[in-house]
Amino acid sequence: MSETILVIGPAWIGDMVMAQSLFKLIKQRRPQAQIDVVAPAWAESLLARMPEVAQAFSLPVGHRQLGLGSRWELGRQLRDRKYEQAIILPNSFKSALIPFVASVRRRTGFLGEYRWGLLNDVRRLDKKILPRR
Repeated sequence: MSETILVIGPAWIGDMVMAQSLFKLIKQRRPQAQIDVVAPAWAESLLARMPEVAQAFSLPVGHRQLGLGSRWELGRQLRDRKYEQAIILPNSFKSALIPFVASVRRRTGFLGEYRWGLLNDVRRLDKKILPRR
């Protein structure tokens, strides 16, 4: 059985293009992994061209909208897929809600915007190694 990974993708096109490097790395290290991505609707055609992505799910809200009910509902719908890991690329609180509601076992991301409790595999950004320019 293949490992299932849910990625919460970024909201910007350049960031989504760069996210393919992550998808490729995951497939390189875990060839049997199934990678699904939650992203804005505009990204579906881009994600369809990335062979590493098995399925894309449209984020039901626009950029900068909390849309708590919509995010909660999508999380509930994804729960049956029993993802083993979620990788949350945006640093926002709202980005971490869907994997939490979906009961994803391991929710990986940078601490960001008050995400204690929503993430259980917290990564800290070492600004000496990766300085912000």
